[in-house]
Amino acid sequence: MSLKKLLVLDGVMAVCRFQDDGNIMDAAGVLPADMMERMAKFAQWYRRMVSGNTDLLSLFSQMRGWTPAQGWIVHGSQISVCSVANLVCMVQNGQGSLQDIMNALQEIAHE
Repeated sequence: MSLKKLLVLDGVMAVCRFQDDGNIMDAAGVLPADMMERMAKFAQWYRRMVSGNTDLLSLFSQMRGWTPAQGWIVHGSQISVCSVANLVCMVQNGQGSLQDIMNALQEIAHE
């Protein structure tokens, strides 16, 4: 599944694949280029933070399965940002299924 195929899912406004330094490798959607770059940088830094937090959760809970994190969602009042691996997308709340979007991101991330 390509990035553009994610755009056909209800609610998905933009999606991009980014490198470990936050630079965009591929992008599709309705966001201007500068917003797409900011979304990729945000996702890169947020992924680092989630990784550190899941390491701590694993340590404190003594439960397996928290690391590596399988993805994350930041849910705002109108828009959510979803990410798996080095993919991130912006979603209009109330449109589509976040579970379907996360499943599609997971599938694309492992192609």
